Formats: sequence, C-alpha cells, structure tokens
Amino acid sequence: MPGLSVDQDELFARVVKTARHPESRLALESDMHHVVQGGNVLAYQMRGRTAFAVGGLNAAPADRSALLTEYQALDGVRRRLIFPLRRSELRDAMSADFSPIQVGIEAIVDLPTLAFNGKAFRTVRNMRNRAARRGAHVEEVRPDAYRVQLEQVHALWLEQKRPSWRMKLLVGSPCLDQPHDRRYLVAFADDAVVAFITLLPGGHGQWGLDVMAQLPQAPAGTMDLLLAHACEQLRDEGAATLSLGSCPMAGIPLTGKGWLLRRIFRVLYASSLGNRVFGFRRLHQFKSKFRPRWVPVYFAASPRLGIWSLYLGCRMWGLY
Repeated sequence: MPGLSVDQDELFARVVKTARHPESRLALESDMHHVVQGGNVLAYQMRGRTAFAVGGLNAAPADRSALLTEYQALDGVRRRLIFPLRRSELRDAMSADFSPIQVGIEAIVDLPTLAFNGKAFRTVRNMRNRAARRGAHVEEVRPDAYRVQLEQVHALWLEQKRPSWRMKLLVGSPCLDQPHDRRYLVAFADDAVVAFITLLPGGHGQWGLDVMAQLPQAPAGTMDLLLAHACEQLRDEGAATLSLGSCPMAGIPLTGKGWLLRRIFRVLYASSLGNRVFGFRRLHQFKSKFRPRWVPVYFAASPRLGIWSLYLGCRMWGLY
C-alpha cells in the first residue's frame, strides 16, 4: 500500500528542513509516495510490487535507521530499492537489511576555488566562447515570465530522446507550476530561449543540477555556457558546491562484493552496445570537462541485491 499522503506545503517544509542533498527536492515530484517518520520524508515510486526510494536519504544520522525501518514495513511490497546512497549512509542501510553496491560516481564542483583558467579548462572556455560569439547569453529568470518558452524547449528536448530515455527517478521535471526554491538559468540567442537548466538547493551551501534541456538549433557550446555561468554565479554568492549529478556505470572498481555485477557495469560503460542503451561514456566525458571531484554513489536493494533488482531499478530510472 502507498505511504502516507502529505499536504504539498507541509511536505515542502519537511523536505527543506531535513534536506542533506540537493536531490531531496525530487520528493516533491508528482506520482511519488512518501514514508514520513518524525520530521523526515523518504519518497518512493511504485511499479508492481517494487518500491524505489529516490531523492536521497535525507535524514540526520540518528534518524536514518527509523526512517528505513518504516520503509521496510510498507505493506504489499516485495522488493525495496534505494538510490542514491552515499558512503556515509551505507552502514545505516546495511543495518536495515539493504545490500548496497556502487553503481557510478557523482560529479561535485568545489566552488570557492573555481576559476576557469589554465589548460585544464581550455575546452570549457572554447565552447563557452563559441556560444557567446554566436549570440548566446545567460540570464536567471522567473519561470512564470517565460513559462511557454520553457515548456516548448523541454518538450522538444524530450522528443529528441528515445521514449524511455529520461532518467525519470534521477532527474526531475521543470516544475513550472510549483517551482518552490528551484532556480532557472536560461540561455537566449536572438532573443529566443534556446536552452535552460534548473538548480536545486541542498543543505550547507550545496546546490545540484537537475534539468538540462536545449533546442537542436542552440549554438554549439550553449550548455557549457550555462553550466560555467551557474558555477561562477553560485561561487560569487558564497555557495560551497555544485553537483553535476551522477554518471551511472562510471568509475566502478572491480574489487569487492558483487564481482559479477561490477563486471557487467564495466561492460555497459566500455562497450558500444552498452552506450547504445544509454550514453554512459558521453555523459561522463561531458561532466569531466568541469574537473569535478568524483565521489562514489550506491544503489541498494532489499531483501537481496542481484541482477533482477538492478534490472528493475534501471527500468524505473529510464536508462533503457
């Protein structure tokens, strides 16, 4: 049975209060169910008898065990999945009978020391300058002022993808009706909206990149221009980090438990067939241009971790 129904305003207040990671705002997406324990919220989506918790384990260390125990107690659920988990959360997940495995790495840009100079950032500078020469520029906007244009860009961007491509449980929607505290950076060319990104706040000066959408006719380098602008703006505001999001199947070590799954991850990342399923390498290469700090991210399943649990998780993500 679904979890507790919570008023949207109350849910937003709880999520903001307990947010430890920017992706906590994914709990506010439509079609989510919620486990509410004390002041903490764990959002999940259902497919059949599989529950998939998303938006991170946004609870203080002392509250994680009770929140996961409530998740385990859901009626009518055969399999429970969680993504993402960080390394510091693994012990709590395992204590609640979840089995974790690393499934990728997350790109974290440390903002206070960031400067797009030197050889390391030459590609970003070249692409940003290329877009600027073709008339592209970036502004932060209120979503209601450009609602129609943003909807059109997002719809056309989705049409370019395979029907199931969008990483539905990892990337939110533009949330133009209820932006809450999302921020919208828009790229204009010839006075028209050609691309935009949304930024999600987390605790302790953290921000996260969520939606990235652009038109096919956007000048080359437009997304580099948007991300570089976001990094510099947040840095100047005193923010600590910007997460560019996870890169599934990248940076997986071969050692440790689950050696068969780890080898499958390596094949998916390295092979042409795997990259026809999803652009694992392309996504990793794009984010690498910003010289992020890479941290491991984990997927966990209960009652057991195996190929079938991972398959169901990837289907619900929209990786294929």
